[in-house]
Parts: sequence; structure tokens; C-alpha cells
Amino acid sequence: MFQFEHQAMTIRVGTDTAIGGRSHNCDAAAVHSTATTTAAALIDGIGSTPEVQHTAALLAEVAARVAARRGPVAGLLAAHDLISGPGPESPKPNAVGAVAVVYPSDRATVIAHVGDCRVYSLTGAVLTRHTTDHTVGELLRMVGVHEHHAQLHDNWVRTSIGNAAVASIPVVDVVADRVLLTSDGIHKVLTDDQIAAVMAAFPEDVDQLACELVAAALDAAPEGEPADNMTAVVLHVQEAQR
Repeated sequence: MFQFEHQAMTIRVGTDTAIGGRSHNCDAAAVHSTATTTAAALIDGIGSTPEVQHTAALLAEVAARVAARRGPVAGLLAAHDLISGPGPESPKPNAVGAVAVVYPSDRATVIAHVGDCRVYSLTGAVLTRHTTDHTVGELLRMVGVHEHHAQLHDNWVRTSIGNAAVASIPVVDVVADRVLLTSDGIHKVLTDDQIAAVMAAFPEDVDQLACELVAAALDAAPEGEPADNMTAVVLHVQEAQR
């Protein structure tokens, strides 16, 4: 667990991850704090190779560190700069991701994302999803295509860190005590109701909550199908104890 003390606010961050049935865990998470902010980044590398695994960890660290100082969009764009230029890799490593920056002075969390990582918050017993997957499947749903056909295209990501631009990175402000970032290995096998139930069961312990979410996703993964990498990042914001 990471714990950061800001003026009048304490921010705790818990993370957990599992490789699932893949050859490499190409999910990565990083947390960074300054005197006035705390940032968390979740990166889901595209593919399952040593190169993607290494790159995902690098992207998460850069995104978190830059976001803590310049905001979540800047964090994702800094990650973009690391993999967008020409290089010897073929194919070039790519990823999707989400970044959350807590501004204790405003008691707000600012979120940015590309691809199909998700960000949720829980207020009371109400789970709110703040992101819309940047996938072909989600686009088809928006234009009225039947769910059966839309599901066939949920693995086609329309935006990624590799092609990210300011115009393609949505930003959302959230005021909530708990914020959750998940890779698709979790939210593709757990419903929103299941995620909400786990979050409600562990209101204080961010490390245990992250572990329980990953464990629930492992249990819910379809038999006979290799489970995806799965990662949860939980941020808990509360008034500092006096």
C-alpha cells in the first residue's frame, strides 16, 4: 500500500495484478506523489511478449510521474512520446491506459484514459463508471448495432497510447472517496454489480480490495479460455486524522 499525507487529506493507494493464462503479465501500475497531488497510472500492454511487458512498466512509471506534475492528459501524452517515434522494434510495443490524479485541495480526482481500461468510483453503495471503452464494439453499440454483433468487436481498440492525441483523450472530474482503475481482464469477466459488491465489502483496506477484485476475476474467468492479465488500482481519499 502507498500512503501519502497532504494538507487535510490522506490518500491511500492499493494495487494488485495477476498474469492469468498469458505467457507474460503486460499490465503495469505505478503511483507517484508530489507535495500537492497523487497520481496513479494503469497500463495494459497490447500483446504478450517480454518487450511489451518491459514497455508497459516504463509507460506506467512515466505516465504517473508526469501526471502528478502536469495532469493526467500530459501523463498519457508523455507515455505516447516514448513509443510513437521510429525505432527498431517490429512490431512496435503499444498499450492502452488510464491515469487518475487526486488534487486534495479540491478534493477531486481528474481522470484521463485511452483504450479499454476503465475507471469507476463508489459513493455509498452506488458504483459509477466514468469511462467509455474506445473499442469498435462500443462504437457499434452507440449506433444501434445488436449486442451480439457488437461483442464480436470488443477486442478491437480504436485508440491507444501509440496513437493518442489531445483530442482523443477524454477527461472527467470525479469527487468520491474511492476511485478504481481496472484493466479489461477484470471488467470483462465481472459485471458492474459484482465490482460494486466487492468494493462495498472492503471499504477501508485498499490493498485487500485490489486483491479481492483480482481474485474475483480469476474465479469468474470462463473455463477453458486463457484468462487475460488482470490489474486493479484503488485510490482512497479521506480527511487526515487530527
